[in-house]
Amino acid sequence: MARNIKRYYQAWELRQQKMTFKEIGKIMGLTGSRVAVLSNHIDFKIEYQYQRRISNELKELVKKYI
Repeated sequence: MARNIKRYYQAWELRQQKMTFKEIGKIMGLTGSRVAVLSNHIDFKIEYQYQRRISNELKELVKKYI
């Protein structure tokens, strides 16, 4: 699971750098729609972070961009 969650974080971080889903997909070797799912999942976790616990790793990543 840890390896997969890092892919979610990577997709979200690249999206914060104003890259398109298609560009991110080329970097990660995924389709643009799959990258959108990864990125949007992290957006959802951040939006509802006060209702749910999020990992310290994600908190540190969010601090870099917000």
